[in-house]
Parts: sequence; C-alpha cells; structure tokens
Amino acid sequence: MWLRRRFFKINGNKLEIDIYFQPIVNLASKKVFGFEALARGFDIKNNSLIPPNVLFSSGKKAGILVELDRCCKELAIMKFVDYGLHKDYLLFINIEPELIDQGKAGTNWIKKKAHYYGVDPFNLVAEIKEGKVNNFANLTNFVKAYKDYGIHIALDDFGLENSNLYRLLILEPSFFKVDRELIQNLKIGDRKFVLLQVCDYISRKFGCIPIAEGVETVDEVKAVLQTEIIFYQGFFFAKPHPDPIRAKELAEEKMKTLEVSLNGKDSLYLHGELGKEPDCRGVCQAFGKTI
Repeated sequence: MWLRRRFFKINGNKLEIDIYFQPIVNLASKKVFGFEALARGFDIKNNSLIPPNVLFSSGKKAGILVELDRCCKELAIMKFVDYGLHKDYLLFINIEPELIDQGKAGTNWIKKKAHYYGVDPFNLVAEIKEGKVNNFANLTNFVKAYKDYGIHIALDDFGLENSNLYRLLILEPSFFKVDRELIQNLKIGDRKFVLLQVCDYISRKFGCIPIAEGVETVDEVKAVLQTEIIFYQGFFFAKPHPDPIRAKELAEEKMKTLEVSLNGKDSLYLHGELGKEPDCRGVCQAFGKTI
C-alpha cells in the first residue's frame, strides 16, 4: 500500500504532512474498533520531524490554522479510505479548540469531504479538548452541527482543567477519553481508582463510552480493568503508525499476549465471563455494529 502525503507551506518552508493512526481497542471483544488520526510534519529543508504541537502552533502564528487543520483532516479521511477502513471502523479526528472559539469550526466542510470520499459520517468521531474551549456557546453550536451531520462526539482529556460533568451532561458525547493523568501509577482502591469507577458508572447511565487513554503498561491495564472500563488506547497496545493496518496488527498481537499474561478476574473478564458490556447500545446501534 502506497502512503499518501501532502505538501504544505508555512512561512515559506515546504513541509510534508502525513497522518499516523493509533488503534483504539475493545478488550471485551479483543478487537480494534477505531483509530485516532494524528498529524505529523516533516521539514524537508532541515530534514527534521515536526511534533504536532509545534506544527499547529506554526500554522497559528502564520495565520493559516484553518487551512492546515483542513489539510490534515482531509488527508486523514483519504488515508482511511485508501486502506479500506471506512466501512468497518471509526475514525477519531481532532478538532482544534481555538477554531471552535473563533466560530470557524462546525461548518459543513467536513460533511462535504466525507460525502466526496464515500465515508458515512457515522464512522467519523470529532474529538474535542473541550476543557480548552473558552466560548461555551460556540462549543454547543459546534457539537449540535456535527451531530446533525451524523458525526459522533468524543471529549478528550476528560477530568482535567475545565472538562467537567456539567459539560458531559450538556454535550452528550458518544465517547469520553479519560486522561492519562488519572491512569498513570494507578493502584486498585486508591482515590484515582475510585474516580475511574465513577467515570464508568456515569458512562453507563449517560449512554456514552469511556476510553482509557495513554495506557502504557500491563499493570495499568490490569488496574483499569478492575473498574470495568474496557476501551483502551495507548502505547501499550500500539504507537501511532503511518500504516493503520500494521497498527491494527500490532494491537491485536498485544491483546493476544494480554490474554496469557493476565490471570484471575482479569483474564475471566477478557473472556466475557465476568465483565459486562457498558450500557451504550444506543451508541453501538448508531454505528450499525457491535463495537
């Protein structure tokens, strides 16, 4: 499979933009059900990689953040289709908080691009760091517009900064990603563990799906599993990769080893003997499949 990239200029510097994909897994079914699209830049002149935060900061300073953001989104959708993933998997696409604040996000641009490339909007998930959005009215308008297009909403970094239960109540996302800060060095029974249990309970009552993000070790997986959260993303399963098929294979290989390495309640949970799927059937039915 050939890799699709795009060239983009910022302040006269010619950059190569690529999209990497990180799998999101369901440990109850032991399947990958989606991918987060992550932009990567490469400075051709200086032969150097550009981290995403530097890439978008440069775009903002150059006054071309909208153009850069749309370039990355379109490239993500194109690669998603190129690899034949657009019918069976979900694509999580990040939304720049600043563009929401400025009222420049939430247009029907993404709906038109999805239609052009033959992607059902129900297979797209708009991922928002809503805690960084200051204009709540613009945020609610954005969420309503995307839901009207059929695109699902995910709240990123849930539990940090301004991200709170009130916004979860008002925005009614399909997913929320529990921040790495709540998972790092997690121990069963500690205060963070109890908070994760509360997150899982709330998700079942609200009909949305929690995703444990930034999981890096088997001990973190084992601890989070005890809270009955079953959806995961992180380096433990697979790092972002330019080839989503390869990323999927790596995650599936890791899940197979996880079945062997976990024991007791954990491995029983993975085999579906103790664990229960979350009460998210409305979300799952919207995708037309069991995730």
